[in-house]
Amino acid sequence: MSDASLTTKIKARMALDDTVEALDIDVDTNGSTVTLSGTVGSEAQRSRALQLARGDVDVQIDRAGLARRPARRATSS
Repeated sequence: MSDASLTTKIKARMALDDTVEALDIDVDTNGSTVTLSGTVGSEAQRSRALQLARGDVDVQIDRAGLARRPARRATSS
């Protein structure tokens, strides 16, 4: 499978998943290594994004760039 095909396949899985905010996660593929970068709102979203990317057994995940987004502060009106 080509790098572009694998990237598209993973992004499609994320887009169809209700847990993951796919637009905030970049997926880059180089050979059998997939790199996820961007931000997630919770540990559950991070775990789910990694799980979706691992859907292909022969893929190695580099998750160094996948960070948790800081919680938003409540503003008083």
